[in-house]
Amino acid sequence: MRVLIRADASIAIGSGHVARCLTLANALRKRGADVQFACRQLSGHLLQRLREQGYTAFGLPELYPQEQGSTPIEVSLPWQADIEALAEALRSEQPFDWLIVDHYDLDARWERAAGRFASGLMAIDDLANRPHAVDVLLDQNFSAQVTDSPYAQWIPGDCQALLGPHFALLRDEFQCQPIAINPWVERVLVNFGGFDAACQVHATMHALQGFDDMQVDFVAGLHNPQWEAMIELARGRPNWRLHGLVDDFFGLMQQADLFIGAGGGTTWERAALGLPTVCISVAHNQQLNARLLAEAGIHLYLGPHEQLDVQQRVRAIASLLGDAPQRQAFAERSRGLVDGYGAGRVADTLAGHDKICSE
Repeated sequence: MRVLIRADASIAIGSGHVARCLTLANALRKRGADVQFACRQLSGHLLQRLREQGYTAFGLPELYPQEQGSTPIEVSLPWQADIEALAEALRSEQPFDWLIVDHYDLDARWERAAGRFASGLMAIDDLANRPHAVDVLLDQNFSAQVTDSPYAQWIPGDCQALLGPHFALLRDEFQCQPIAINPWVERVLVNFGGFDAACQVHATMHALQGFDDMQVDFVAGLHNPQWEAMIELARGRPNWRLHGLVDDFFGLMQQADLFIGAGGGTTWERAALGLPTVCISVAHNQQLNARLLAEAGIHLYLGPHEQLDVQQRVRAIASLLGDAPQRQAFAERSRGLVDGYGAGRVADTLAGHDKICSE
């Protein structure tokens, strides 16, 4: 089976789309698939990371002629130009069995045109706000599971929809035992994604200044705009460790008693570990899912980062420090949502899909 994945990463977009696609690519590769990537060469792209992991990764232009510099996330790309660039990159490639697109800026127009590259198409989405012309659609969010037919108007009647955290794209290490819930929070892990463009690690550092007894790992991500300021805040605090990126993020999560972070893909990693969380959304598309998870008793959600001050963060953190029953409840409900096998389920769906079996 030959698979092409079209996804982008950048300082503005973040790394989440490519990260979850890489997890799916690894699951497909274990099943014998040849997986390749196509990504725009935006500032903060992850093409080299993909190549270092053994994948062919085609670089698409950073800017298309119709674009006037950088555009906001969730604004439609000039899809014809993207298709032309993809066709040029793939000119010596044979057709693929599957093309997987994970991109908020592309919709059914692009997908119909991309049918020339592959027998089957799959979209990964979180928004349920635009039409798709695909054979399989994945939305791993809790909101997709509890909302009544969120994609009914957006996908063809014969499209197979994989909805909810049962299909969460997690690395194999998250098929694991839960962490222990200790009587008191002794170690905290803070991370707001691979780039943290919203500077929420820095904001959380200010909130944690009064908690001197706790060990804290701050994972700031690549190109964090507040890096120098964070170094100054951490200076003279032996219990604080400031990281850019870490090789063993899973290991840090296993050691933590409390996580403070965003409402993106790490949500499902925390759930698989049963790691109690204070969640702050850093993008509009995280808000609904984060709120619904809070209503279901999965985590403590403080709201969008723009609406928070330091004292709100301080009170939220303090409320969980010695409240082991509440943290235990978060952990148990989280584990009930995610078992870590979602990527394998999605890979098996693609491998066994009628569109391929009938070829």
